[in-house]
Amino acid sequence: MEDGFLKVTGRLKEQYKLENGKYIVPTPIEEAIGMSRFISQVVLFGSNKPHNVALLVPDFVAVRAELKLNDHNEVTDEDLVNDKRVKSLIDAEIVANCWRLKKFEVPTRWAFVAPFTAENNMLTPKMSIRRHKVVQTYMEVIQNIYGEEQEEEEAQDKAKTA
Repeated sequence: MEDGFLKVTGRLKEQYKLENGKYIVPTPIEEAIGMSRFISQVVLFGSNKPHNVALLVPDFVAVRAELKLNDHNEVTDEDLVNDKRVKSLIDAEIVANCWRLKKFEVPTRWAFVAPFTAENNMLTPKMSIRRHKVVQTYMEVIQNIYGEEQEEEEAQDKAKTA
């Protein structure tokens, strides 16, 4: 409470704790990542996990413009999801937009998901993201993100001992 002003950072019920005991309020982190013109929606997850991960809805129009890919027939959205240039672009955007955040707050990994809409029940009528619905729907994707990381760590451990 500097200068007599109170700062609201997010809703208490959205707050969660990482494995290391650090508390996370996802809203300001999601807002920072969402400042990228290549990302239209973001949901952060990390409750009882070693670090945060993000579910991102890309803005493929902006991504295509940045990579100078104007022909939709030549490169599909699915091709873009698997393109290394897109991954590098999104990684750079997250780093650039999260420089003010603490290191443990910044998501270490992310995955693209389908847009959150009122039709798929992931947005309220007020157009707010229903975090619990998104996490519930994409729990398998989240588990895969953490699972891939665990496999990489195990492979590195094997390489060190060999």
